[in-house]
Amino acid sequence: MFKKLFLIILSAVLTFAAKSQSFTISGNAKTYAGDTLKLYVIDDYITKNESLIATAAVDKKGNFSFSGRVSEIMPAYIDLTVFKGRIFLQPNVNEEILLPEKQQITLQDKLNPYFKKTEFYVKTVNSDNEDLNVLIPEFEKYFNSAMAKVFYNTRGVSKASTDSMENAISQKFTAKNQFFLDYKKYRFALLDYTAYHRNKSDIVGELFTGKQPLMNNPAYAELFDEFFSNVFASGKTSAIEIKDLYQGVYDKSYNTLKQKMLLEPRVGNEEFADYLILKGLKDAYYAGNFPKEDLVAVADSMSSALKNKNFKKIAAGLSKKFTMLLCGFPPPQLVLKDVNGEEYYLEKSSGKFLYLTFYNPNSYTANADLELLKQIHKEVPPQMMEIVTVFVSQSKDDMKKMLETDKEIKWKFLWYGFDNQLLKNYDVRAYPMYYLVNPEGNLVMNPAPSPQEDFPSKFSALYRNWKNDQYRNQYRENQGIK
Repeated sequence: MFKKLFLIILSAVLTFAAKSQSFTISGNAKTYAGDTLKLYVIDDYITKNESLIATAAVDKKGNFSFSGRVSEIMPAYIDLTVFKGRIFLQPNVNEEILLPEKQQITLQDKLNPYFKKTEFYVKTVNSDNEDLNVLIPEFEKYFNSAMAKVFYNTRGVSKASTDSMENAISQKFTAKNQFFLDYKKYRFALLDYTAYHRNKSDIVGELFTGKQPLMNNPAYAELFDEFFSNVFASGKTSAIEIKDLYQGVYDKSYNTLKQKMLLEPRVGNEEFADYLILKGLKDAYYAGNFPKEDLVAVADSMSSALKNKNFKKIAAGLSKKFTMLLCGFPPPQLVLKDVNGEEYYLEKSSGKFLYLTFYNPNSYTANADLELLKQIHKEVPPQMMEIVTVFVSQSKDDMKKMLETDKEIKWKFLWYGFDNQLLKNYDVRAYPMYYLVNPEGNLVMNPAPSPQEDFPSKFSALYRNWKNDQYRNQYRENQGIK
């Protein structure tokens, strides 16, 4: 069995290696000397998940080099503390780039998981005229200028004027790069729609119906979002109309959704129908139009049923997002270190309830709760419930000093290590924040009551119900009752 599994994995690796091609991105940035730069790819424009694809150590002289493999053009960015340098990874293309001088991030921004970095297009050196990292940034200058003329023209812009602007831009860009040609086509369609309100149905028929979704093309993604927003809410946008689409969600049926999608002529084929369903699931989740459990069920069904590997990955990503803080499902993974450097992860608390708290020493409420947590820790048996506190501050030393000073704190404290993604995953927007995880490792309270909201009595009631369920399940098992 293990030999067969090994051969399957080896085959997948060799297939990717055969299809993918190498890329390198190098340069010199003296102000980043000693740093390690990180390069991320945008997996898709529905989940907007990002994956680390390469790192580059900057030597004492400022030299750095990223290297990796991609099988197709991928939108990416370099994380530069307060900047996000946008760049396209292109198979078998080596780039030399210039980076802006390093700017230090303020402590306030560093502690803010929702701090928005300034985005810019990375400038390349000695690239040819077909290079996307030359074409797209330059094209965007002219496109944005045209859009500005449209926005500031109170009398409206005619089709003839819009066509004239597009022709003038096109004459400056004669590249034959297919990715760029598609990019330009979808940008011009957005300009048409904005300038003289070109009929959406015409644009859909020309650029979307029956077409393969251009998953990695940001111009396609922006127009797609504009035209197909929240389609599950009523089954209708100004671009398409699908009757009784919502019923497929309530039935938790991917097949029903797809059948109803394909009844709309402007959908055109199964692949575009699947892409619309994935987009609809994401929009419905954030709009709160449907029970989250129903959306999870459809996403899980698609993850199993879809043949397109990219779509399968999107469906799995959506399911993970939907269940991230959903009661009845495992909470986001957490791997942090305590004051002694010992690593903690959620599985270490399995078999007992976990009262997970997020604490900031500058919060008056968090400090007031701390005194009540001491009492809870004394009263609740450790085999019944464990308290774990994530300490969010500018330095691990802050946590160390507090624990050395206050000897009444006997439970585990973890420093968050500037892991802002963790704070995003747990939706920590204010302090303190509380969650309760059951012995099976699933979230049961989100948010959990704080100590000031009479957590002990509410936990006691929940624990009794959980214990009774355990007795009932054990009895049924002993009696052979299913």
